[in-house]
Amino acid sequence: MRDVRVREAVPTDAFSVGALHIQDERERGASVPPGFLDTFADAWLRDRARRTWLAEEPTGRPIGVLHGTRVQKLPSAHRPADAWFHVSLLFVTPDARGLGLGERLLRTLLAWAPAERVTRIQLNAVPEARTLYERVGFGTPSDRLMELRLDAPA
Repeated sequence: MRDVRVREAVPTDAFSVGALHIQDERERGASVPPGFLDTFADAWLRDRARRTWLAEEPTGRPIGVLHGTRVQKLPSAHRPADAWFHVSLLFVTPDARGLGLGERLLRTLLAWAPAERVTRIQLNAVPEARTLYERVGFGTPSDRLMELRLDAPA
């Protein structure tokens, strides 16, 4: 694999995260309106619940992103007040696909999760990515939804 750094995104990464999001939108056939990068960056900066990780080449060029939201359960007398995480986007640029970068981003999320009391990670999987998610340990509670329970035995 190329020498790629994976790290948690910071506010100064807003446009990099937005640019990767736009690439994903265009691959899915969406027409991106003028000014969308600014709109996205502003919304991303305001969203305090969202967590984002970036993959970058040594030059600083962003080539992958994973972001989603940590949801805290309310306290209950019959279960712990743990949390779950919903992955809303995992995207790797076409020129960096097949190098294990998507898996590396997911494993970075998995390493982060225990300290944040995250016991479940969910995502909606497109058919092309299912084998990636399965390789990391996700299962299929429904046709598109995939889930990895961190509190269950392997």
